[in-house]
Amino acid sequence: MSRVLVIDDSPMLLELTVRALTAAGYEASGAQDLATLNQKLTEGPFALILMDVNMPEMFGDDVVEYLRTQKGVTAKLVLYSDISEQELDAKTKNSGADAYILKSGGLEGVLGGVMGLIGAPALNIPAAVPSLALIHISEPTRRS
Repeated sequence: MSRVLVIDDSPMLLELTVRALTAAGYEASGAQDLATLNQKLTEGPFALILMDVNMPEMFGDDVVEYLRTQKGVTAKLVLYSDISEQELDAKTKNSGADAYILKSGGLEGVLGGVMGLIGAPALNIPAAVPSLALIHISEPTRRS
């Protein structure tokens, strides 16, 4: 399963991260608050949940316990922040999160981190798509 949920209060960062994960082949979606998070959890299990640490109504490290104990989430829980690496490492260990990713690593860091934690997404190629060996690309005709 390659489903990833991104939780971030920044609409722009949330959209960029979800788009990058989707372009890489993951089934990604986003949530900006607890209500949306709870709604997304009803849509089925996720392989990984990436959560911003500093949120207006919650801290990502507090959400880890909530997801594990009250929601029974078994997904990889990953903290995501621009705080110092030492502080983020401590929050990860204290909360029981599985890992952390620094925002300073950019989208490449997110993709590398997600891939390292849950593997590359499975490529779903529909059966109706012909093999590349059967596709002929014709040369454009020249007009004089």
